Amino acid sequence: MANERKIIQHLHLGTVTLRKLQQSRTVKISVKAEGVLVTMPFYTSFSEAEGFLDNHVDWARQAMQRLQNKQSQAQTLFTPETQFGTYSRKVQLIPSDRQNVRVQIKPEKVEIYYPATRKIDDPLLQDTIRKAVEHAWRIEAHEVLPERLRQLAAQHGFQYKRLSIRNSRSCWGSCSPDNNINLSIHLMHLPNHLIDYIILHELCHTRHKNHGAAFWNLLDVVAQHKAREYAKQLRAYSTRIY
Repeated sequence: MANERKIIQHLHLGTVTLRKLQQSRTVKISVKAEGVLVTMPFYTSFSEAEGFLDNHVDWARQAMQRLQNKQSQAQTLFTPETQFGTYSRKVQLIPSDRQNVRVQIKPEKVEIYYPATRKIDDPLLQDTIRKAVEHAWRIEAHEVLPERLRQLAAQHGFQYKRLSIRNSRSCWGSCSPDNNINLSIHLMHLPNHLIDYIILHELCHTRHKNHGAAFWNLLDVVAQHKAREYAKQLRAYSTRIY
């Protein structure tokens, strides 16, 4: 029996994924960087799961706040002294006489010119710097991911229709029922072996549309029997922290 999934927009929790899993015995709520996930047995209806979620919404909101606080503490504070790079470029912050932020993306570096009159820890300035970094990631994603997807698909005999690259914060990647693959620009702050792991994960979904035993067996083979290890390593990264 295939897994089933439903995505809802909750008044207090935002995007919530409801997922039926063969191995589930009870309804459970988990809060992760990617959002709120409710898992349930196949015999539980989505409406029952939504009722369970409503009864535990205070707990979920508190868990989300704890995660947000942790992420906020972990965020990089960008200063001219910060040692930070994107996938293939060094990021440099340069004080300027200009009154606005200007970004130049060069082959080997990202130069971000900011007003010298503004405090570097100004939240709005930090947000602008992060958007500049995301812009560099988008460029790098288009430089790297289409060719790497093509290479891995050819190497392991997978077929897919189309690749879309998005600024997705809810997941690293996805595969549609029609075998269209979506990849997040945030893959560009993962090490190469985890980029490959995410790509292989989505390619395996072109054959298996769930996370059952057949899916994991195939992924483990194409990931050189390190699928579980890589999945564990991936939990140390987030699309929301940099």
